[in-house]
Formats: sequence, structure tokens, C-alpha cells
Amino acid sequence: MKKTPVAELINVKKRIGKTTIIDDISLQVFPGEVFGFLGPNGAGKTTTIRMMVGLMDITEGEILIHNHSIEKNYEKAIAHVGGIIENPEMYKFLSGYDNLIHYARMVPTKVTKSRINEVVKLVGLEKSIRNKVGSYSLGMRQRLGLAQALLHSPSLLILDEPTNGLDPAGIREIRNYIRRIAHEEDMAVFVSSHLLAEMQLMCDRIGIIQNGRLISVESVGDFVGSSSKESVRFYVSPADKAVNLLQSTDDSVIVNQGDDFIDVAVMYEEVANMNELFVKNNVKVYGITKTQSTLEEKFLEITGGGK
Repeated sequence: MKKTPVAELINVKKRIGKTTIIDDISLQVFPGEVFGFLGPNGAGKTTTIRMMVGLMDITEGEILIHNHSIEKNYEKAIAHVGGIIENPEMYKFLSGYDNLIHYARMVPTKVTKSRINEVVKLVGLEKSIRNKVGSYSLGMRQRLGLAQALLHSPSLLILDEPTNGLDPAGIREIRNYIRRIAHEEDMAVFVSSHLLAEMQLMCDRIGIIQNGRLISVESVGDFVGSSSKESVRFYVSPADKAVNLLQSTDDSVIVNQGDDFIDVAVMYEEVANMNELFVKNNVKVYGITKTQSTLEEKFLEITGGGK
């Protein structure tokens, strides 16, 4: 039985003056899934999110949350939404618990103390919730922001760069909590991030936006596995010269570079030609290996290197 979407964007457009920022985007987000929204800088990710929460007008099209239009029936639509659009703002002189109590008084639906305790446990802040927020690490403040967004039991959680500024341990924590929230609460999570390796681990489906247009929506597994190019590592010296040689061709996308290697997304039949190019131009090749395909490589391939 197919689930009913929690959020639906239908032919959404946004123009500022004569410039089209968002061009005819349509997508759906379902309960229990983490939907990743990816795109190069300036592609329109934040503009889309701001329209989804009513912070920016829609030029054409419609955004529905539980079949309520975010423009025509804002209060009913937004009642189902929780979110962190920028870094969560908290009162640092209050405890985490008092911050949640204060926020609970502002939401239109009644938030019980048992619900507050429930979300505190969900985001793993039981031991520090009575401490002042001024003593919290950035990761703890992000988790408190998640708790705040979840207080009124939303069915759609919208997160814009939720791991921004966190160290690797904090990023892993937030990723695990987001997946847990989606699957245990049967909540739709719509998340935007530039950390592609994290998105591969966090998301069930992804949508890629470029120049204001949605160019792909697939499951992460299908998306990564559908690449027409191989991920290949060349162990070379000097690596900078090898990179310059490849940048003069249209056959590959450079996805990573180290002191003695480069990773490229390339058609399999071109691997021998690239090796020949290096040898003819006095670049020493010490080894060629096939590497595991990643979301980052596929993203760079489909967006032309993110340009």
C-alpha cells in the first residue's frame, strides 16, 4: 500500500524580478523517510526550504503539507511542520529544559511535560537537560534544537544544514538521531546539506537541484549504482600535472586528489587512454585501481563537477 505524501511540491516556481530562481519543481516526501535535498551553492536549496515553511512567497505552483496549502491555509499547513532553518537560537542563561518549556508555551497545540521528557530522551539529552545552555557544546545545542522542533509532534521535519559546524563525532550523532526520528516516529524528514558522504549514510532518497531545476529524484542506492562511469584511482606523480592534463579533456570528472593519487569518474573504456595520456606526458603511473562508487562522485558527474 502506497503511503500518502506528507509534503508535496507541485510545479513550484520562484522569480525575483525577471530572474527565475526556482523553475518548475515537483517532488513528494513520505512518512518514515529521510529525503536529502542536494545541489551546488546557489542552486536554490534554501529558497525552496524558505517557501516550504512560508518565509518566502511562491510565484507559481503550490506547496501542500498534509493537503493544506502553505499559502492559502498557512496555519493548518505549518502546524504539521517542525524545523531548523538556521542555527537554533536558545536562551543561554536558561537550562535546556526551561528553553523547551518556554517554547512549548508558544506553540498552538498543548505540549505536555511527558512529551517534553519524551523528546529529550529521543535526542539523548537526559543527563544535561537541566544544565544551562551556555555550557552546551555545539552538538548539544543542535540536539536541543531538534528537541524543540519535535515538541509539537510534527509529521514533517525540515532541516537546513543540521550538521553545520559540528566535529565528526557530532555529525555522526545528529545523523543517527535524524534516522532514528524518521523511522521510530514515522516522520518525514526533509534535509539539505553539502556533506555528501553524510547524506549517503543518512538519506533514503535524494533530489538534486541545479540552476533552480530538479534534475534527479532517486533512492540513494539506485542513484549511486546508476552511474555510467567507473570510479577509478590513479597513483601518479606528479599528481598536479596529471590533474592539469585531465582538465584539458571532457572524458572524466576529478572527484578527489591527494599527494600521490587522483580519483576520477570515467567511462571504463577510457581508463587505458588516460594511462597513455599520462605516460606520453611524463607522468609516472604507479597503479590503477577501481574504487567504490559514492554519492559524491555521482553528484559531481551529474552536475558537471558542481559548477
